[in-house]
Amino acid sequence: MQILASDFDNTIYYLDNQKKNEKNIEAIKNFVKKGNIFCIVTGRNYTDLKKLLNKYDIPYTYLICEDGAKIFNNMDYCIETILLSREEIEKTIPLLEKNNCDYYLDDGYNNTTNYDDCVKIVVNCLAEDEKNRMVQLIKKESNVHIYASRFHINIINKSVNKQNAIKRLFNLEKLDYNLLHVIGDNDNDYEMLQAFEGAVIKEHHPILDELDKKEYETLSDYIEELMQN
Repeated sequence: MQILASDFDNTIYYLDNQKKNEKNIEAIKNFVKKGNIFCIVTGRNYTDLKKLLNKYDIPYTYLICEDGAKIFNNMDYCIETILLSREEIEKTIPLLEKNNCDYYLDDGYNNTTNYDDCVKIVVNCLAEDEKNRMVQLIKKESNVHIYASRFHINIINKSVNKQNAIKRLFNLEKLDYNLLHVIGDNDNDYEMLQAFEGAVIKEHHPILDELDKKEYETLSDYIEELMQN
């Protein structure tokens, strides 16, 4: 048996490449049918992710959502949640409002106005210079984990990242690290790729070059190699 933890966007799923999607999904199905464990590790929230998993019939054993703030088993039961503290939310919101940012709070499923069930603040932002400016500003004022994705700034609990989420999942479910492989393409995959054996998608964020990981054109290519070993 093997365990594969994979990023979702531009690793499993592409907005503009149905051929890659179909190839990856078929490989995942074969991987799971062979008795292997497949974990999806994503910055998306549960509701957003499940729409795509249901639409494309993508199998999974575990879901790690919100970069690790929510962990679900294959029965869609949430086995762990890490909230963004009210204290950090109350520090961050005034900064966002002062800078006229378009933002919302996310409870792991939907938008929320309740500070006490928030796991992430999402800031809608497209301009790279503005994203970088806000990331640096918030880092100075709040004790949070913050990073910029393609369309958003993501603000989560300081302890939350994909590496830590995988560790928590393995401890909760008593899984064997010796069976684990990981794959991703973006900067929020850095920690898990640094910590565990794995690979990167060929078209990836430049920061991942620091890790000197083997590159694969598609997730399906990596799964095919894993299943031959």
